[in-house]
Amino acid sequence: MLAERFATKCFTPLELTHFKDNFFTRAMGQGDLKFWNEKILSDFLAIPDSSDSECPMDAGPVIFRMVSYLGAFPFQNTLAPSVLTFESMVKVAVLLTERYGKVLRRARKDRIRLLFGSLADVGRKDVDQPANDDGIKEDKNNSSPVKPHTPGFSIDEPSNEDYEDDEEDGLALAALESLDAFEVLKHDSRIDRAIYEARISIATFRRLLMLLLVISPLEPLESVRVYTSDLNEERMQAIRKEADNILAAFPQEKSGGISYKAFDKTVETSLPYLFDPLTPLFEHLLFSENLDLSQKPSQSDSMEPADETSRTPLPTSSSLMLPGSFESAILNSSTVSHLSFFLPSTNSNQNLLRGNLRLHPIFSTAAHGSSLTSFSHNVLTWQSGTLLLLEGAVIGSPDEGVVTLGAYLPQPWKSGSSTQSSRPLDSSALPCLFQLSPKHLLLPGNPSSSVLKSDTPAAYFSTKTGISLGCRIPPTSRSQHLSPSPLGAGSLTIDASIETADFHVAPFGHNGVFLPSYTDLTSTATTKTQIDIYNLEIWGLVPDPDPSSSEKSAIELQKANWDFEAREAERRRNLNLKAGAGDSAMESARWLLETAGIIENTHGRGGSV
Repeated sequence: MLAERFATKCFTPLELTHFKDNFFTRAMGQGDLKFWNEKILSDFLAIPDSSDSECPMDAGPVIFRMVSYLGAFPFQNTLAPSVLTFESMVKVAVLLTERYGKVLRRARKDRIRLLFGSLADVGRKDVDQPANDDGIKEDKNNSSPVKPHTPGFSIDEPSNEDYEDDEEDGLALAALESLDAFEVLKHDSRIDRAIYEARISIATFRRLLMLLLVISPLEPLESVRVYTSDLNEERMQAIRKEADNILAAFPQEKSGGISYKAFDKTVETSLPYLFDPLTPLFEHLLFSENLDLSQKPSQSDSMEPADETSRTPLPTSSSLMLPGSFESAILNSSTVSHLSFFLPSTNSNQNLLRGNLRLHPIFSTAAHGSSLTSFSHNVLTWQSGTLLLLEGAVIGSPDEGVVTLGAYLPQPWKSGSSTQSSRPLDSSALPCLFQLSPKHLLLPGNPSSSVLKSDTPAAYFSTKTGISLGCRIPPTSRSQHLSPSPLGAGSLTIDASIETADFHVAPFGHNGVFLPSYTDLTSTATTKTQIDIYNLEIWGLVPDPDPSSSEKSAIELQKANWDFEAREAERRRNLNLKAGAGDSAMESARWLLETAGIIENTHGRGGSV
């Protein structure tokens, strides 16, 4: 009855027809029981496992383990792992395709808890409660006996963890309430909480992270083999490295593994889009190649999947980056996948790869040199948001390897100290400062506009002091040039020669542009990392164009600015002083123009740059 409620509330009739065809044409039989095993699931989803010689990534058993746990929902503690019957797979599809809004009261929060349980191992604590003659332990606070409980895939936390009360902490289902089964659910999800604790092992989580990194650009009807067929050793090394960078962001217990509290907080605050690739992966269940979709769908069923030829393809790591004046020395497919786990698309709640966002190359030290003049010419003329990426080595600690930092700046750069004066409260429009390697670290933007002042812009540019992110800008002075000072939980300063950078991180500070990171709360002191810059790149954010809009894109506006600058430069070069003026008047006029930097200095006199 529960699976029937799931199917009718969360699937369209056409999707349910496709789902049944996919399941029953592949199911194994044992009497009247039809079910899927691990091989059928891996083959259908094209998930690489240990038997796949073309792909050295053994992710099939991890996915099967997750599905077996979710198939027992909502009685995971007593029934998991479940046999993958049709009813179980219906619940799996609902939970993993994010169609749970009508059945999970706390939606995304409950989904994170379920995903944790599907990955966690169970350990048994030592309990000092005596057993009676029947082998049943007595509760000291309750005269009624507590019967032993089979743990299964329990995700219950130890008693010293922070939990919310009753309904708010439980998996509250509207469907179960209508079936008068809510009390059973509460009992199942809360029994023996003080006895069992769960941890996700690092090896299990690493295999899942590697799969998510590979399939992050996956479309709903696209085969996984498109992304797993060319995983050579070099690519696998890059994927393993990126997975380890993400793993380092999850606080680990001394006994090993990741607790639910650490998992929940890290995903929620630092990696909100981490499990997004699972949605298109399991939407494969809702489309069968055996059924003819050539007929035009009826208007009454607006949720039917569109014809594959009419779908707009999602950007892959290569198509995400538009052609331009340089090719990235920092971005690759694994790095782009990592970015998509926490960076939003502009003006949407989707991740970087799912909002049809593109990256336009604007500035690179490898292509344009380490010149602030070139930086201002390329960056300050860009009329949209930008993505800053920096790669270098820690000064004084060469053994730490390459450090990769970045900043998401959704507002355009401006000259002077008035950069990014507008601070919209939309979370997708907030800037953030982050580190990709050797450890994932996210310093989110501060949504409190009342705290931020005009002298604390997200990004600041000056030919005298260089580039500053999240700093307090000193007042203008004719006698001295003061450098911006770090403020709040994080800041990044780059010197005027674009050779070195200082990365400041503090575990406190809510008065700046960037807030503290949850994953860095173990630190109690402010850290300053000096970096020898290898590469600095600025990428322009190009949103999906609106066909009905007559506004010019950021690329067109930048080209218009460059054309205007070129015309002005040509006009100044051809400036002709009036004939007949005396030599002294002509020299005085030329001196004024050279001093102002309007015409070229041909006599070696000083002037403005």
